[in-house]
Amino acid sequence: MWNETAQIYLEAGAAPEAVEAALQHRLQDLPDLVFSNVGRNLAGSWGCGDLTVDLCFGSADARGRAEACLAQLPGVARVDRVAYRRVGGGQRAPGLRDGTWRTLMLRVREGRDPAQVAALEQDLLRMPAYILGIRNWQLSRVCPDGAGNVAGNGAGGGWTHVWQQEFASVEDLQGEYLAHPYHWGWVDRWFDPEFPEWTVDAISHAFCPFETSLLTHQTEELA
Repeated sequence: MWNETAQIYLEAGAAPEAVEAALQHRLQDLPDLVFSNVGRNLAGSWGCGDLTVDLCFGSADARGRAEACLAQLPGVARVDRVAYRRVGGGQRAPGLRDGTWRTLMLRVREGRDPAQVAALEQDLLRMPAYILGIRNWQLSRVCPDGAGNVAGNGAGGGWTHVWQQEFASVEDLQGEYLAHPYHWGWVDRWFDPEFPEWTVDAISHAFCPFETSLLTHQTEELA
């Protein structure tokens, strides 16, 4: 399996619905595409584009197909795209429908001790045990040879991890998740330059609606 996520930045004046329709049309012609999702990012997203696109191909041989699909798409100013491999995750609401899909791309500072990075990953994966509004979740590492404009072409560029969650409603994300004590009292130390544990120096926070659970789809294909 070959998984990618992308942030699509639109040109000034471009109609999101027109770009979305054109993209959906192009995706229909991609061979070996197992599933895809295109969502318009909601107000409150930041450090990201206008659309979140997720693609899953049957094999890594498809790594160039997304680039060809997104190239010269009318109304698109630029694309920030990464391929990734799953580190861990879980589900408490398989098949969740009509929820909110959140994508956090983050960049670990250069020269961080691998043990420190592993501790960050474990703290992120522990979040659902404390924050019940996270219904399904997945943490992944960006592939070093990931296709697309990875380094230096995004809100932060050079992304190292993708942290994805599914919520039943946007209120669960903007309320419980963002305000939870475990988030601010424990996990935030990895993201705050004032803490000695500071490890992450750039993030992209995007969320959009989804019709059917993307993570359930992915784990079914991996089974």
